[in-house]
Amino acid sequence: MKNSNFRFKQFSIEQSNSAMKIGTDGVLLGAWSPIAQNINSVLDIGSGTGLIALMLAQRTVDSKITAVEIEAAAAKEATFNFNNSPWSNRLNLVHTSIIDFCLNCNETYDLIVSNPPFFKNPYKLSKDSRSTARDNFHLSYENLFSSVNQLISSEGVFVLIAPFEYRSALILLGDQNDLYLNQELLVKGSFTSPYKRILMHFSRDKTPLKTGSLVLEESRNNRTKDHQELVEDFYL
Repeated sequence: MKNSNFRFKQFSIEQSNSAMKIGTDGVLLGAWSPIAQNINSVLDIGSGTGLIALMLAQRTVDSKITAVEIEAAAAKEATFNFNNSPWSNRLNLVHTSIIDFCLNCNETYDLIVSNPPFFKNPYKLSKDSRSTARDNFHLSYENLFSSVNQLISSEGVFVLIAPFEYRSALILLGDQNDLYLNQELLVKGSFTSPYKRILMHFSRDKTPLKTGSLVLEESRNNRTKDHQELVEDFYL
C-alpha cells in the first residue's frame, strides 16, 4: 500500500491503517521539544502511530515514554512500531482517552507533548476515524490543558503544536491551568506566506517569553537550512 511504511534514520513507522499519516507537524514537534537532563518520564497525548514518542525515545537516553491513543487502529500500529524500534523497553502504549487515563493515573510526567486535533467544531461531524483524529470534539483544548495540569510534574514542561490563529486562546487556557508560555516557534511554509503553525512550550514558571520563527521551504520540496538542521537527525 502506498505510504504504508515511512522510514526514518533510526526507526520506521507503519501507518497503513491509521487515520492520520505522518506529517510535518508531528516531525516538527518531535524535533523541537526541549529535552532537559532531568527528564525521566514522557507522556505523548494522542500519539497516533507513535511518531513523536519514537522521536523522543531517540533523543533521550533512559526516559520512560508513555503514549496515549484513543483510536484503535492507530493504537495497534503504534504498539507495532514501538515493539520494532530500538527503544521498545522504554515505550508503552495505552489505548484509551486522555480523560480516562487521568482517572486511573497517579503519576506525573517531566515532559508532556501533544499534536492535538485542531478543528474547533462544536459538533461531531463524522464517525470515521479520521474525524476522530482531526475533530477536537473528541479532545477539546480545554480537556487537554486540564489533563496536563493534573499530569505534569512540578518542574515539567508541556509542548504542543497548533494553528497559529489559536495562539491567544491557548495562552489563556494555559494561564487558567497555571501553565505559562515560556517559548514559542512560529512556522510558515515559505518566506512570503503567513504563519500557519505555532509550537508552544509551557511550564509552571513565569519567565520572559522566547520567540523564534521557522520557514519550512526555500522552494517546493526544498527545505530551508534552519528546517533541515532541525530535522536532520531523523529524515533519511
